[in-house]
Amino acid sequence: MKTSFHLLRRPPVLALLIVQLLILLGAVWSAAQPATVYRFTPDQWEVIAQHSAIAYDEDGRRGVTEMTEGEIILQTPAMSLPAGHYRVALDYRYEPSRTAEEIDHRAGVYFTAAEAMSVSGEQGCVDVLTQQDTVVLNVNYASDTVRLVANNDGGIFTLGNVEIRQDMVYAWACVLGWLVLFVLVDLALLLLVPASPKALRDADLRGCLWLLAGVTLLTCVPLLMNSGGCQGADWRFHLARIEGIAQGLREGQFPVRIYSQAKDGYGYAPSLFYGEAFLYFPAVLRLLGMSVQGAYRTYVMVIQALTAGISFFSFRQMFRHNKTALLGSILYMLAPYHIYNIYWRSAVGEYTALAFLPLIPAALSLLYGSQLPDRHQAKVACAELVVAFGALVQTHIISLELATLATAIFCLYHFRRTFTRRVLGVWLTAAGLVVLLNLWFLFPFVTVMMGGGYSSMYGGESFAGGLSVQKNGLCLSQLLNWRDDHNSIGVVLVAGAVAFVWCWFTQGKDMPRREKKIGLWALLLGTLACWMSTNTFPWGWLGALPVAGRLLLAIQFPWRYFSLATVLLVLVSVCAVSALRRGRYAQPVAVLLLSASLLGVGIFYHSYLPTVEPVYLGDSGQLIYADYKISNMSWYYDSLYLPDGAVEIRDGFVCNTPITTVDIASVTRENGVTVLSCSEATGQMGHAELPLLYYPGYTILNTEGNVFRTENGMVGVTVPAGYSGEIRVAFREPKRWLAADMISLLTLLVLVGRLVVVPRWRRKKQ
Repeated sequence: MKTSFHLLRRPPVLALLIVQLLILLGAVWSAAQPATVYRFTPDQWEVIAQHSAIAYDEDGRRGVTEMTEGEIILQTPAMSLPAGHYRVALDYRYEPSRTAEEIDHRAGVYFTAAEAMSVSGEQGCVDVLTQQDTVVLNVNYASDTVRLVANNDGGIFTLGNVEIRQDMVYAWACVLGWLVLFVLVDLALLLLVPASPKALRDADLRGCLWLLAGVTLLTCVPLLMNSGGCQGADWRFHLARIEGIAQGLREGQFPVRIYSQAKDGYGYAPSLFYGEAFLYFPAVLRLLGMSVQGAYRTYVMVIQALTAGISFFSFRQMFRHNKTALLGSILYMLAPYHIYNIYWRSAVGEYTALAFLPLIPAALSLLYGSQLPDRHQAKVACAELVVAFGALVQTHIISLELATLATAIFCLYHFRRTFTRRVLGVWLTAAGLVVLLNLWFLFPFVTVMMGGGYSSMYGGESFAGGLSVQKNGLCLSQLLNWRDDHNSIGVVLVAGAVAFVWCWFTQGKDMPRREKKIGLWALLLGTLACWMSTNTFPWGWLGALPVAGRLLLAIQFPWRYFSLATVLLVLVSVCAVSALRRGRYAQPVAVLLLSASLLGVGIFYHSYLPTVEPVYLGDSGQLIYADYKISNMSWYYDSLYLPDGAVEIRDGFVCNTPITTVDIASVTRENGVTVLSCSEATGQMGHAELPLLYYPGYTILNTEGNVFRTENGMVGVTVPAGYSGEIRVAFREPKRWLAADMISLLTLLVLVGRLVVVPRWRRKKQ
């Protein structure tokens, strides 16, 4: 205790605590202030249009009332706004004109200020499908000259009343965020600063952790830029997933199965096919008021910290050497395919899966060492396998398939060790726990997949299907080069593999058994994974295999095997350096590999960072315009998980088969409930097709009747003979799915009890 008080008296510690306290007090003071609110009526908008005629429409809104070219048209009087998050509620009419490519123009609002950097420059685009919308804009520094500007991108755009309200929920969330950040920073400093009474005794370990933190920060550099990290191929899809989960939570779904606002309100269900447990974190941030872009960037940074920690832990367990573990973690973090997934593709599932993959070889090293694992090692390996494979279930099914395939090859080769009582017990226990903990996702997933009706996500079980996958493979020369997009295995890991082969030949029997065994297996499977990522691998023959062919063709792009190859070839490189530690070459080889990795990241950032432009998407209608192919869809999503029969076009869905036999007065939606007002006049049971994509779980809430899937892939309902009134339809989890939810929850509670409650009870009893 005295040592702790003595530490608090040191000037650097006091200065740090004072800075943290001032920031917290400032955040609390800002959050405790009354919300700043401004309201403007149509006549208060100031005209700044240069070419467009400004007038009032029939509803009293003011703006451009005839189709015209785009320009900024209106602005509000100057406002005095403190720094913060602002929700801008708009009443408007917008009829966009179209580009030469038949894509709708965009209109929206943004903040300006006389002082540079006071506002972020982001623009909130309005929803063309409604006449009211709320967008989120930010003020970086307090200013008395902030104005809201209306930009007509092209078309008719008139504005009515507007309310600009500071989001105090987000302000309090920022207080909580600062508090959590400072607690984590202080805990880290207590462990890593030598003068701390709680500092780790291993000075070598402390230094490695400091360097690892620096490398983690290096991988997050683009995320610290305005809109950085949000330019990848799939980022819009994943932003839409976060928004969809947040909306589902608002409506009371848990777990979220259907994104009710997706596909222009038709609803979409990636959650039934794609594990999303980790995305609940950014979705909760979204509910607290953070923009969807901010929530996504926060998620990426947390995952990078997790990747660094798990990889260091795994390599340290395998090689029992801090600097060797640090080398492996840095090579892994800076590996071309890892960086490529984060920034060029924004492949959330894959780069999250990469965080957990190193746990699998770490567990295998315990189970398949020179001696049978003792009870403690078996428990540790079981826990690592449960965490690793459970995380893969919840992040990326294809990565789960790749990891399972490689692990199965290894285990079958070592069948004698695999089928010993203790090792087999570990595998059975781990498999059972993975299934039980993830049954809430796996049971609906298997139910939907086995039931058929969703075949768009597979290429087919045929030779031609295999060739379609094969053509997406890389050329052999592309495995090594430093490409702008970084989609390669990279020269660094290949150099590490060459170093291992050199050690193997030169050291012979003197090579340490652990490094030799791990390295040879990793080299064999890693080389195979690299070959499978190219267009020279015979995917055509593989795709023709019954049953297995269809599963293997789900890979779509063979270079996804780089995720497996990356962790394996990093292992090979670490084995080489570890084997060289007995001589004088370990340090030069390690420095060479690290230097080349840093050079590769530098080359990537040199080509990537100039392309980063401030872009803001993420509130209500803004995601309408996120993709040029389907710009009129309310939210951007792909078409992999559409029901069979659903025909999607740019402006919605085409229902070619007539289904409806009743008179429909209206169809409305509110809070995830679709309300059909209809009447049946023939005296016979009727049918009605709703503008909802069909997924299991839709049910009629207020009347008798059945829900069925129409030939158009939509939700159909039966209407009783002579019925007239409203039929309310909403998604409700089937009872068998609820049972799976309860099993997963019960399993989790039992595990927590075994790990936390029981040990405490035993200690008290002693």
